[in-house]
Amino acid sequence: MSEIHNLKIEKLIYGGNGAGFIARMPVFVPMTVPCDEIECEIVRRHKSYAEGRISHIIKPSSNRVVPKCEHFGRCGGCQWQHVAYAAQILWKQMILEEQLLRIGKIKEPNVLPTIPSPRAWNYRSRIKLHKDKDGRTGFYAQGTRDLIEIEDCLIAGAGVKENGFTQVNPSQNENLKELIKLLVKETGVKTVLELYCGSGNLTFPTMDIVDYIEASDSDRHAIHSAVKLEKQGMGPKFTVESGKCTLERILKEKKQFDCLLVDPPRDGCKDILVGILRFKPPVIIYVSCNPSTLARDMGALIQGGYSLKSSQPIDMFPQTYHIESVSVLVAGPNI
Repeated sequence: MSEIHNLKIEKLIYGGNGAGFIARMPVFVPMTVPCDEIECEIVRRHKSYAEGRISHIIKPSSNRVVPKCEHFGRCGGCQWQHVAYAAQILWKQMILEEQLLRIGKIKEPNVLPTIPSPRAWNYRSRIKLHKDKDGRTGFYAQGTRDLIEIEDCLIAGAGVKENGFTQVNPSQNENLKELIKLLVKETGVKTVLELYCGSGNLTFPTMDIVDYIEASDSDRHAIHSAVKLEKQGMGPKFTVESGKCTLERILKEKKQFDCLLVDPPRDGCKDILVGILRFKPPVIIYVSCNPSTLARDMGALIQGGYSLKSSQPIDMFPQTYHIESVSVLVAGPNI
């Protein structure tokens, strides 16, 4: 017999689901919006939480909208098409703050309002399609390897093909680069060490406002692209190296930099945290695409003597739960 409860959704969580509470037990329900009142069927119970699904919407949230895509709910590409865009960017700010509080143990993190994407639809410069044995093309269904054939993806724009990693939202990427330049100017740094630089997406905008920048990445193809873009050999010094090897070399050479700029993959900077704390740059600018690993790393850096000045979410991925952010840390405790 099904276990059905009336449930009011109170918040969105990282991963995309809505959350409500039954006798103080959190219940995570996909396809819900804060302030939805629903009949919820419990599909799985765990020790500290439960998973549910919508049986019936009693009263929809004022922030619930009709999804534009006919495949939404089955395709795994989007999670929040049913959430009004203004609410999406608000909840991205609140989720980032919650992750920094809960995982990073950071008291009163200064999380700024999310910078919205210039385009909430048709913004992606690249998508990853899959093909099955029958030649059908599309995306995998949520949480499965079942193919959903799709002719038109509403978050995809015209196709932008480059070697190495590039940001998927070109117009918002311009805002990201301007934000990095602004932060570098505000902190007054003149020398920058950049790790995980890719093909120089953040390197080239930064080089115009500092005296010297040294950048590295373990992806040889990305560095090759960066070097080709470099003009007359007067730009940054690019090196094919892992972040860990770069820090070890810099420490051995006793080089000093005003700022460390990092833009790691989703796993974050766990493998170089010890090296960062030995290097001890006065300023760290940390670009993240995963608030959970960001919060973990922020906690470690604060324990190591840094303070978090600000964390700026920037919506690189509308209609999804993914959160890009730029955080600034400075050496020394909070005042």
